[in-house]
Amino acid sequence: MCVVYLLSPQTKLKCVGSRLEVEKEGKKLYSLLTDEVECVVQGRLAQITTPALYELMERGVSIFYVDGRGRQLGHLYGGDSWQRSRLQYECFEQAGLELAREIVGRKIEGQRNLLRAYAKSNKDLELAHFADKLKMYKKKLPLAQSVDELMGWEGIASRTYFSAYPLLLDTSLWPWQGRNRRPPKDPVNALLSYGYAFLEREVRLAVLGARLDVRIGFLHSNNGRKDSLAYDLMEPFRQQIIDRLVLKSLNLKQFRPSEFIHDEELGCRLTESARKNFIGIYETYMDKQNQAHEGLSPREWVALQIGEFAKEIFRRGKEAV
Repeated sequence: MCVVYLLSPQTKLKCVGSRLEVEKEGKKLYSLLTDEVECVVQGRLAQITTPALYELMERGVSIFYVDGRGRQLGHLYGGDSWQRSRLQYECFEQAGLELAREIVGRKIEGQRNLLRAYAKSNKDLELAHFADKLKMYKKKLPLAQSVDELMGWEGIASRTYFSAYPLLLDTSLWPWQGRNRRPPKDPVNALLSYGYAFLEREVRLAVLGARLDVRIGFLHSNNGRKDSLAYDLMEPFRQQIIDRLVLKSLNLKQFRPSEFIHDEELGCRLTESARKNFIGIYETYMDKQNQAHEGLSPREWVALQIGEFAKEIFRRGKEAV
């Protein structure tokens, strides 16, 4: 079973005999049997022909409509989608705190691993000190009795982690006064926020591909105003993907301070050339296989991790019924 992503402009899904065919600008990309399709994720500039749409719905295949950031705008649910949402909700109700501990633990471990990876100069002892503090915070997580308590430790760990950034950067070029956002006040924070927006899209698409209900989470608030699960599952990937990419690109001098605009109301922003530069660096990185990500590209790795998470959630949900 596979997920069909129709996100590029002029991409079309159509019926050809007993098969579904994906084409772009009139050229065939690939074809597959309807029974091989688990769900379809469609962007606004792609198309599904009416015969293909009917074929998918007759087979109970769900179709998700997303915007440019991967946010779900609508859907045509098929098959067991309602049951899967129910199982997801029941699992999070029963094991939400356990899952939250795991997510926060993975995030702190990702922060610790990044600092340890940079401990290769005369700053070894300082970075090791920060990494040891993170290890201590992670050991506190099993004692947390609520999600709010877990988020408290997550906040302390994040402040400690970001306090080490002056040891990871050339601060004569990239001054750092701590993590800030809405708006970001300096180029490093601007790049991190910009990168997290791209990561959010990756996670949202992977969540839909895994046929999870993005509205039902376990760590962030389920208040109907935001897609909680996307923000929950972003957490372990922030340091392992975006932070590593931003720090590496700055240390390789792939950006210049002059490529950022400072505004009292809007904060620090990337210029058009910096945005294009980041997108090129990001796409190259996300499609390149990496041993740190089980030999997969970061994009494949995110989809795999969230897919495995979904399998575990539905397994637990079925066992609880």
